[in-house]
Amino acid sequence: MFTLDRCIRLSAAALVALACGMGIAAQQKVPPERGIDLVAVDFNAVTRDGAPVEDLKPEEISLRIAGKRRVVGSLQLISVAATSTPDAAAPALPAPFGTNSTSDTGRALVLIVDDDSFRAGREAPLREAVDQLIARLSPRDRLSLVTMPYGGVKVPPTTDHTRVRTALGRIVGQATGSETGSDLACRTGRTLESLIGYLDSSHGIRETPVTIMFITGGLAAPRRDAPVTMGPGMCELRTELFSQVGVSAGAARAQFYVIQPDNMLATGGVQRENIAGSGFSGSDNPLEGIEHLAGVTGGKMLQLTGSADGALGRVLRESSAYYLAALEPERSDRSGRTQQLEIRLSRPGVEVRSRPHITFARPETVNPRPINPSPRDMLSVATVFRDLPLRASGYAALDPDGKTLRVVTIAEPVDPAVRLGSLVAALFDRDGKSVSHWTATAEELQRSPVIGAMPAEPGAYRLRVAAIDTGGRSGTADYELEAEIVQTGPLKLSSLILGLSREGRFAPRLQFTTEPVAIGYLEMYGADAGTRISSALEIAATMNGPALVAVPFAVERTGENRYAATGAIPIAALPPGDYIVRALVGIEGQALTRVVRTLRKAAGSAPNAQRPTPKELSAARLRSPWELVVW
Repeated sequence: MFTLDRCIRLSAAALVALACGMGIAAQQKVPPERGIDLVAVDFNAVTRDGAPVEDLKPEEISLRIAGKRRVVGSLQLISVAATSTPDAAAPALPAPFGTNSTSDTGRALVLIVDDDSFRAGREAPLREAVDQLIARLSPRDRLSLVTMPYGGVKVPPTTDHTRVRTALGRIVGQATGSETGSDLACRTGRTLESLIGYLDSSHGIRETPVTIMFITGGLAAPRRDAPVTMGPGMCELRTELFSQVGVSAGAARAQFYVIQPDNMLATGGVQRENIAGSGFSGSDNPLEGIEHLAGVTGGKMLQLTGSADGALGRVLRESSAYYLAALEPERSDRSGRTQQLEIRLSRPGVEVRSRPHITFARPETVNPRPINPSPRDMLSVATVFRDLPLRASGYAALDPDGKTLRVVTIAEPVDPAVRLGSLVAALFDRDGKSVSHWTATAEELQRSPVIGAMPAEPGAYRLRVAAIDTGGRSGTADYELEAEIVQTGPLKLSSLILGLSREGRFAPRLQFTTEPVAIGYLEMYGADAGTRISSALEIAATMNGPALVAVPFAVERTGENRYAATGAIPIAALPPGDYIVRALVGIEGQALTRVVRTLRKAAGSAPNAQRPTPKELSAARLRSPWELVVW
């Protein structure tokens, strides 16, 4: 039988701090260490059909800056699309843990429409495609609408996606009925200048990449706009103007998709000029300018369609995750100068989406991110540190006296081979004030996961864990929690904790893969001997959906009016995804009280398993009789 005291004394389980009445262990604090000031390069890696590749290794990457090969110190996949649930129509479940491997802000998407490039009456395909795009965005995704060259920002970044749909309905094409080569060049120049201004407005202030969907009916390629025997014409389009777009895109961390709808072209083809205005270097083909823009920005050319799996659907697939490659900086990196960037992968069949240029901000502009931070430095700012991928979660429990509330903290590196050199955790209240903290001791840092506890009053908190590994990489993980003890009759219930059985001990686990069962652990306080209790542990696809499996709790007395309940839920047959585990407890004859925890199962030995439909889940449901536990 698992007991809280036993799991604390004999294993790496963290509730040790509670059962043993442990304090914050201030007398055993590990001296703060400072992390290395790394710089990060973001890029996308996708299959030929646009699906993100999720298992790249640093050794598969060849990365050069200014022609010099750089060593990738760490590689992290950042997921920015919401995690799906078994029933996609159901609301998302609470996060099982906090991690810096995902972005809580969702994607930053910008729809830029070159309205001078198509004629009025040809907007329907664009509106249809954007409707499909909006239908597939998550509530966290921020979408913006910009028109060029004159309109500017029509809708700033917003999660209210209907604003974009409404504003797009008022946009009409501005092109004339015919366009000469000079007209095309002049229009292209105005559009590129407007694009540079827009990108430069966010230079140096963006902490995450932005996806640009640039929709145009056609652009001119570089051209002189005058015979070779004469000086440049008024619509000369220089290569340097395109190059500046590429530089600005690199500084703004903008990933470009240049999208052309066939039926939005201003004309069926651009008129050729006579000998007085043509026959010189350059082209009147509106497709060549699109190719040129894609080349200088490292973007991908797509054809616009109204289907969900068309151009904008591919953009959503490719933008759902990106990689951060951390590098040790060289002196020239933090100069604020633009440098050439080249990323290649050794894995066949994988496409790289990266910008040809990169600009690392000067240290004084990277505010409020501290340079060479200590764990306490990372607690003092809201910046997410991602060089060291982390997971962390918090649980409420009572001390042996049954009165004092403590928040048990469990943290671990995403890579199980990584060892931590220092770790500090803190609780912040609704006003952002630090109310409690815990510093891991040298002994605690040897365990995985690292577990400790800190006192707290009941209430809502943000838990932040800051750590530095033995290689100097720094990372933070944030988790929102409600510190409360649930009561049902005379019983008080702790948070539900999920884990595994290891050598007869309960070992907390934040994420599962190929394990056959997950152990649910719950503490109960306050019932007198002889009290009759009904209890069960079940797992479901949605918060209030039917149970897929229900099993009885086994309950053991661990002290005076103190009990530990455990149950084993089979999870081997479940596809990867998030599930809700529900502990149902109550005094016989009274209503049951529910305590829940989200279980995340990641892809393991069966990554191609198909997620069942709600109907299949219902048909596969197993119901075990509840056990009436008598103490």
